[in-house]
Amino acid sequence: MALTNMYAGYILLVDDIIDNLEMLTDMLDNKGYEVQIALDGQEALDKIGSHPPDLVLLDIQMPGMDGYEVCRRIKANPATADIPVIFLSALSETEDIVKGFDAGGVDYVSKPFKYREVMARVESQLAVSRQRKEIEALRVRDKRQFEVLDEMKNDFLYGAAHDFKNPLTGVLLYIQVLRSTPPEDKEELVNIANGIEQSARKMERLVTDILDLAEMQVENKMRFIEFTIQPFIQRSVENAEILAKEKNISLYLTMPDEKVVYPVAQNYFERMLDNLISNAIKYTPDGGEIAVELKICEDCYMLSVSDTGIGIPEDAIPNLFDAFYRVKKETHKRENGTGLGLSMVAVIVDEHGGDITVESEEGKGSTFSITLPMEY
Repeated sequence: MALTNMYAGYILLVDDIIDNLEMLTDMLDNKGYEVQIALDGQEALDKIGSHPPDLVLLDIQMPGMDGYEVCRRIKANPATADIPVIFLSALSETEDIVKGFDAGGVDYVSKPFKYREVMARVESQLAVSRQRKEIEALRVRDKRQFEVLDEMKNDFLYGAAHDFKNPLTGVLLYIQVLRSTPPEDKEELVNIANGIEQSARKMERLVTDILDLAEMQVENKMRFIEFTIQPFIQRSVENAEILAKEKNISLYLTMPDEKVVYPVAQNYFERMLDNLISNAIKYTPDGGEIAVELKICEDCYMLSVSDTGIGIPEDAIPNLFDAFYRVKKETHKRENGTGLGLSMVAVIVDEHGGDITVESEEGKGSTFSITLPMEY
């Protein structure tokens, strides 16, 4: 479909004859192209250097620097080498055409100009240029994906080696005990089986978290739909009430009456909420309090989860969202975890266009705050 009255690309016209420039400008303006002109080779190179076009239509026979030399200089500069150049000339000899291609040109339009020929060649070369840029963008994206995978591989090898060690050691110890346990001691056999299962479950959770994090970072499958988010928060708090009651923790929820509508990937958004609230419960001693609050601010929505738990050392906060990171204090090590929960939270928040911050004081508690921009 022809583009009319809309931006279709930026083209630089280079010719020392005003009539030619006016004719080509009229042709291209009608198709929605942004057009700039240059009257000689040096002016063309200056404009290309300051504002690279999507395409150059370049006259060959110009005083001073001819079109061949201009094209060679464009192609010699890595910053402009990919800009397609179509030569304009009254010359039609095969030798001249070949010379133009040797200089780096991609096509050739003869004078006097024919509208359909000019537009066909321009649109064809712009389409090729766009495809090349898209392929390059895909290449860069794929390269980044491989880099992310490589980073995650290294994180996995380092983190998983430590995190798998404890449950695997547990399994091996239980097997040793199993070998020395009389068959008739059914109670002890049941305890051993339970211990092996718990260790296996821990390894299963670790593998699941690693795969989920890889999927979010590399194969992003999040699909965003506008929802009122209060029901998600309400549901996550209700799901956490059983765990909170087991530790006699008071769980409070505060939300505005006004509906907060935001584009969310439902399953991931709920997982983010569940991770933050369950973490707060995990690191809050019996009898503590947890407050979940949603606020409408001037230009954002703020969701916070505050607890009266054991807090986080100040030097640990910068690494808190790194994969496999665990706070090294004994009070934190006693709690089971894969070190991936907050990493997933950070990725999910980022994909929703938000930011997450932490305020914490050891022995007094922590507050995780998520800000979501109203315009997203």
